[in-house]
Amino acid sequence: MEVNPRVLPPEPVCDLRRSWVATTIAVVLTLSLARVSFGVADGRRENAEPNLGKSPRSVFSDSMSSAYNETRSKRMVAMCGAAYCAGTLGHGVGNWDCDVCKQFPDVNASEFDDKGVLATNGKGFVAFDPHDGKYGSIVVSFSGTDPLQIQNWIDDLDYFAMTPTDYVAAGCSGCKVDRGFYYTYQAVQKHVRESVANYKKSHPKAALWITGHSLGGALAVHAAVDLRLIGNDITGVYTFGQPRVGNKAFAQWFSEGLGSSRPHYRVTHRFDPVPHLPMDNKGPIGGFFHVPTEVYYPKQHSDEGAVVCDGSGEDPSCSDSNFADILITDHLFYVGFHFAKNYIGCKLPA
Repeated sequence: MEVNPRVLPPEPVCDLRRSWVATTIAVVLTLSLARVSFGVADGRRENAEPNLGKSPRSVFSDSMSSAYNETRSKRMVAMCGAAYCAGTLGHGVGNWDCDVCKQFPDVNASEFDDKGVLATNGKGFVAFDPHDGKYGSIVVSFSGTDPLQIQNWIDDLDYFAMTPTDYVAAGCSGCKVDRGFYYTYQAVQKHVRESVANYKKSHPKAALWITGHSLGGALAVHAAVDLRLIGNDITGVYTFGQPRVGNKAFAQWFSEGLGSSRPHYRVTHRFDPVPHLPMDNKGPIGGFFHVPTEVYYPKQHSDEGAVVCDGSGEDPSCSDSNFADILITDHLFYVGFHFAKNYIGCKLPA
């Protein structure tokens, strides 16, 4: 059934709602991690490594078509997994020797991690993969927050909107964005820009892909806007379990700026709660609204039955059709990739 429009509550109610969300997620997360510990995942064994085939040289030569490409999606979700091994979250990206890193030989990566006094959760890497496509590819990948720390989940859910003056100056009339996601990207912006510029200088014909999981999906959207505004040609954006980033004016401007020939696919999985936050309502900013285009996996197995939704960003027949989305397990499994198990591997000694 279609979810009824929801109204932004005043701050005290918002705090209560956060407490309810935190309690619900905490219980389900505890159960999900227990299942991980006993080797049970999504009703079957999910791949610890993406199903990339025997040779990354041949698998990742897909065209720059705007159609949803599940092979590309599997590659992007694996790159998201590698981002959890960057910075203070884990280890392995700096030397490119994490478990999932090994699926992509000869990659050169530059990791980033905001460690300032007012440190945010901005972590990930920019990398060049010489075996992805004719001229190789540059990948900007953002992690979410530590999936084992529930408080960071709560911190991600910043319901306060702000006017991004740089976006408005660039033509986004009426734009509002979630301030937490915006400032988190700003904290790593300099490193992202410089790393992309350096790789572009060495590999001017390389494709430029941007990806992220959870909070990282929201950061990927901001990175795509930022890099496009300074003149980069974005090949495509794939996000997984991404929360809403801004209002409808922002979503439309983002889609128009990226262009119809450059894919942005926002992958969702069954009852994952994160894509439904912040709330889609008709509050003072006109409501938070998703950027298009959603690709919905409605089954328990996270890599079966993909549905490419309409281009509205909020297709009522896809994940918005669920009455309640409260299974954090569905947030930890995407396109056959097991984020919790991957993250535990990132934390283990080399």
